[in-house]
Amino acid sequence: MHQSRAGQSSSSDERPDTSADAASSALQVIFENPQSPRPPGEPSLELPSCFTSLIKDLSQEEGQLRRRKEHGLDNAGRLRHKLARLRKIDLVRDQYQRLILDHWEKIIIIAATIVDSYLGNEILATSTITNLNGGELAYHTILKDRKVVREMIKLTDHLYVHWKHELAFEVPMLLDTPISTLRLQSTLKFNKLERLLQYCIPSTKIESCFKLYIPFLVLFIRPKYSLTDIETALQTSLLDQSDWDIFWRAVALEYNPIRDNWVPKHSPAATTNNLEMQEYIDYKGNYPIKARIQVSGYKAFETSLDLQQKAALASKSQVGYNRTNSSIFAYNWDENIHSPVMQQVIYDLAKLGYIEAEDVYVDKVSVSLISGSTVVPPGRLQIVVPTAPLQGSLPISLTNKESSTVVEWNMQTGFILDQNTVLSATADIGYISLLAVF
Repeated sequence: MHQSRAGQSSSSDERPDTSADAASSALQVIFENPQSPRPPGEPSLELPSCFTSLIKDLSQEEGQLRRRKEHGLDNAGRLRHKLARLRKIDLVRDQYQRLILDHWEKIIIIAATIVDSYLGNEILATSTITNLNGGELAYHTILKDRKVVREMIKLTDHLYVHWKHELAFEVPMLLDTPISTLRLQSTLKFNKLERLLQYCIPSTKIESCFKLYIPFLVLFIRPKYSLTDIETALQTSLLDQSDWDIFWRAVALEYNPIRDNWVPKHSPAATTNNLEMQEYIDYKGNYPIKARIQVSGYKAFETSLDLQQKAALASKSQVGYNRTNSSIFAYNWDENIHSPVMQQVIYDLAKLGYIEAEDVYVDKVSVSLISGSTVVPPGRLQIVVPTAPLQGSLPISLTNKESSTVVEWNMQTGFILDQNTVLSATADIGYISLLAVF
């Protein structure tokens, strides 16, 4: 009996082990956090409109010529004015210059801060960046902006090597896009822009005045640096000192008080020989304004946002004045404050097709008119850019021999006044006046 018991298995030994099968057949629940970010997809290669419009224009001769004309690149005189203005930029000394800067000028300034940092001038770099942006900028944003500069240099260098044409160096001006937009573009998009632009062929009608190589422009606002240091900091070496010497001789300017303009420098001998003749040159007669529209009495035009900003800055910054009569005060003309308004309105009117985009001699003054009137002299055309009041509108009257009209005076509207037209105001107004011969 004991033997038979020993030979038998217990009931528990005979029962099959189902624990593994039970585990494998059990229901499994997986929890997923809906807030968790999904894996990133492929980055979009769709180009922004600022890139596509540039490609479209540069792919055809008409577009190239039109865009260069719009930005003053087809005229050596206008380009020299741009470069003369660039040389005066000093945001550490005058932080309000940021209000009148063009987009391409900001790129050059950021490039200069890259060089500042490379040479150990961090205080200068930080002050410049802070004043350029009207306040401190996050470090990652500063890095993005510097990346834009390097992308621009890489783009222009590549196009110059591929095209063998100075049009390549004009691309930052032709692009004319805020740094806030450019910093959002990836390297892939800049590379795509580069690939598409290289197939564009510069027109044979284009004669570039100067090589607007970014290190050359940085040297304009950082004249104490060497070209070698600038190129090293910006990681480029496309052009050299001999190219800079040619560039400098071509763009070097001096102020001509007779013409009241910046003109190319001459050798001392040439200046001496021509001095006597200069005294008899009729600059007003030789540089008239060429109107493309008929102005009968007056012509109103909408002021651009850039013009409004520059006029407002002039209104706030101008100092010193002379009282010409009981109702007119003329402020001391400041090249840094008032000239940007003059240059902008002439550019805007040329862009609107109202005047020819050529060198124009003007008698210029910033005026405060206190409940009075002024009249346009015979044989002159007057461009009027309001500077005060900065807010709201006032009624003024414009009168000539044929009619008298009451119009609204505000910062959003400028005027071209015909000869003998009388501007009258019953409240205090301010404006910049440009008188040209026609």
